[in-house]
Amino acid sequence: MRKVRTPEPEMFAEFWAEWLPHARNTDGRGEAREAFRKHILNGAEPQDIVDGAKWFLRSMKEREREFIPLASTWLNREAYIDLCHKERAYQERMAGVEAKSAQPKPEQQPPARPVRKTAFLAAYEQKQLLDGLITSTEH
Repeated sequence: MRKVRTPEPEMFAEFWAEWLPHARNTDGRGEAREAFRKHILNGAEPQDIVDGAKWFLRSMKEREREFIPLASTWLNREAYIDLCHKERAYQERMAGVEAKSAQPKPEQQPPARPVRKTAFLAAYEQKQLLDGLITSTEH
């Protein structure tokens, strides 16, 4: 008997594309798809699940990677409910950083350094002033 394949829920492919590079070899797409579908039917937003998975995978420490849960287990924990907000806040911060770095920076000139007269220059100007070669308003 042939099993009828049901279409994948909306945004499941995006979720699986995020999860698959980190998945254990025992993680199954079918079980993940069914858990994803179940949560969508129970009122979860697909974007919340995808964003929650992105944050979960991004924030996981290297030593925790070998203990990553199966996708269906992670979905059934409903961790995405809290994590999706963290991912969106992260994306907003990154968008702000990108927008700030994309703006052209105004040409900044180094601040003008005050001219410090050396003793030689002061003596030279004094001699010129006495000789009448320069007027006192020029310096």
